[in-house]
Amino acid sequence: MQAFISSGNLRSGFLAAIMLTAALFAATSCSKDKDTNQDDTLGTTSWPSQWVLVTDRDAENYNYIYSNNAQILYKGGVPKSYSIKSLTEEKDCYFQFSPVAGASNNVFTIRSYQNQDHWWGIYKTNSPFGAEEWYLGIDEDDDFPVNDENRFILHFMPKQEDKLTIVIESYSKRGFYLEFLGHTFSGNGLSFVQYDKPEKATHFKMLKPFA
Repeated sequence: MQAFISSGNLRSGFLAAIMLTAALFAATSCSKDKDTNQDDTLGTTSWPSQWVLVTDRDAENYNYIYSNNAQILYKGGVPKSYSIKSLTEEKDCYFQFSPVAGASNNVFTIRSYQNQDHWWGIYKTNSPFGAEEWYLGIDEDDDFPVNDENRFILHFMPKQEDKLTIVIESYSKRGFYLEFLGHTFSGNGLSFVQYDKPEKATHFKMLKPFA
C-alpha cells in the first residue's frame, strides 16, 4: 500500500512538472510576441498610416528618408528643431504604411504619400568589385503591388523619446534590414544589411507632421 501511494505521488509530481513547463513556455511566447509589437502598436494604430522616418544623426540633427522621383531613395539631414510639417511640404519624405491583406500582422507595403504610385522595393545590384548589394528603390505602379520585393516586415521596438520606433526587414530577402548605407548608385542611398536578429539593425523613429 505504501509503495502504491509513493508511485501515485511520483506520477502527480511528474504531471505538475509538465504543467509548470507548459505555463512557462506560454509566458515566454507571449513575451516574445510583445517584443515585436510594443504597446500593441498594430492594434492601436489606424492603418494605413503615414510617417516620416528618422534616426539621430547627432544631438542636434536627424537623418531622414526621402525620394526625388528617381529610382532609388535617399538619406537627407535636417535639424531636430526644424518643423516636420515644413519638411514634408518641401521633400517627398512622408510615407504611407499599409498592412498586406492575408499576410501576417507585421507585413506592410510602403509608398510615397505625395506620389502614391511610387512603392518601396528591394533590388539587387553589384559593386564595381562584384560584391552583391541590396538597395532600397522605387517601383512605379498605379496598382497595389503583389510582388514580395514590395513587402516589408515591420518590427516594432521600444519607444525612443516617446516616439514609435521600428526596424524594417525585407520580406523577400529575410534577415536583411534597412540601413543608412550607400551603394553603387549613390553614397546617400539606403541598403539592406544582413543581421541575425532585428535588434541589431537601425531603429527608425516614426514622426508625424502634426504631432
